[in-house]
Amino acid sequence: MEFTMISVLLVFLLFAVLQVAALFYVRSVVASAAADGARYGANADVDPAAGGARASTLIGRGLGTGMARRLPCEGGQVIDEASGLVTAEVRCQGRIRSVFVPIGALVDIKVSGQSLKDAP
Repeated sequence: MEFTMISVLLVFLLFAVLQVAALFYVRSVVASAAADGARYGANADVDPAAGGARASTLIGRGLGTGMARRLPCEGGQVIDEASGLVTAEVRCQGRIRSVFVPIGALVDIKVSGQSLKDAP
């Protein structure tokens, strides 16, 4: 009886740890892709909007095309409020399914990356 109660608790704990690990992994890959996309969009001869497409491509390589569709990225040019400098920004946001909850609850992910735009 005690073994059954403890084993159920340990299985739930295992799934909770797996969910947190999966969430951190996905967030890390998306943050890295957004930062790389912003650096790409900051190049002098590149349109800042191209950084979003590059970030989506990197997410597709790292997590699969299905995850890239659930976490779309947009690139653009933004003026930094504090310094007044032009930056390239990439924002990625979406929802991923939870592995812990059998129903498949959704977890929101919002990540952005910025890089100083090179002068032509």
